[in-house]
Amino acid sequence: MDRQEIPGKSYKRLIAICLIVIVLFFTLPTLCGAHDGHSHENPSFKYSREANEAPGHQHHHHDHHDHHHEEATVPVGSTMDVWINSLSSTLLISAAPFLILYFIPLDNTDAMQPRLKMLLAFASGGLLGDAFLHLIPHATAGHGDHGHGHSHGHTHDHAHEEGHTHDMSVGLWVLAGIITFLAVEKAVRMMKGGHGHSHGTKETEKLVKDKKTSTKGKVEKQKKEDIQIAGYLNLAADFTHNFTDGLAIGASYLAGNGIGIVTTITILLHEVPHEIGDFAILVKSGCSKKLAMMFQLVTALGALTGNVLALLGSGSGDAAASWVLPFTAGGFIYIATVSVIPELLEGSTKLGQSLREISALLAGVGLMVIIANFE
Repeated sequence: MDRQEIPGKSYKRLIAICLIVIVLFFTLPTLCGAHDGHSHENPSFKYSREANEAPGHQHHHHDHHDHHHEEATVPVGSTMDVWINSLSSTLLISAAPFLILYFIPLDNTDAMQPRLKMLLAFASGGLLGDAFLHLIPHATAGHGDHGHGHSHGHTHDHAHEEGHTHDMSVGLWVLAGIITFLAVEKAVRMMKGGHGHSHGTKETEKLVKDKKTSTKGKVEKQKKEDIQIAGYLNLAADFTHNFTDGLAIGASYLAGNGIGIVTTITILLHEVPHEIGDFAILVKSGCSKKLAMMFQLVTALGALTGNVLALLGSGSGDAAASWVLPFTAGGFIYIATVSVIPELLEGSTKLGQSLREISALLAGVGLMVIIANFE
């Protein structure tokens, strides 16, 4: 019976993924155009420039604006090296977590449920930590640098007003991410709703016990479908997150080879635990280990897209990152609080397992705190 439903499920998965991609990227050209005349500090430098440049070098940017543009220009002779190093680094951060996932013994069987729930807790901590400690702060920090660098030419009131407007914009994009993911999940559930009740009329003349069994089966089936939706939403959020990582790597190599290497190492340390958490979410969504690994590899296209965009033109990368960072944060918050954490409340209520899950969640957040201190 399950094998006969595979084509239908594949069709629904394709529709869900198409909806997600359309919602996330259909308005990108308009949003980029709206920011062309308003230059901020590039959020794609989130893992590099502020963290890795010496304080004196940062003041040098503020005091000598004319020379700043000369330093940002890449010599023609080194363009090929920048592309090779940048793309190689992007492939490295995509392949390394993929290879690590191969050695993680995990599936969706009953025996693996305690371990899977611990990884889900770790994933939720990583998602929330990434949103509140990385994406949102970096989205707001970009404007703060801009305002500081031009404070000599503007009044304090004007700078404060601009900063408040930008913070409001970041907050709205976070909310937009949450609402968009809610809308996508609603749309996918509506498409699957008719299938969930297709056997209702056939059970009306059976015994009460049979009815209860049937109802329980439907609840289990609906629950499985809901979890599957969460998996695809996580893939979409992971794609956009990898997009910002690609922007960061491309922009950092344009600033210098040393900064690019440091940025790559930082993102790699950040991506490994993040990808492990995403892997657990996909397995819980019903994917086999092999399929989950392949999905994770596909999301690496987001990093390559962001990397190429940063190398081709920093202006378009700035505009994209200015809304992708907080939008992705909203998606992460939605997935962690609506899709993943409720799973931790189901099933075993034993004290030991609960403490392990909470510890795993705190470990996910703590790891993001440690990485944030090195950025």
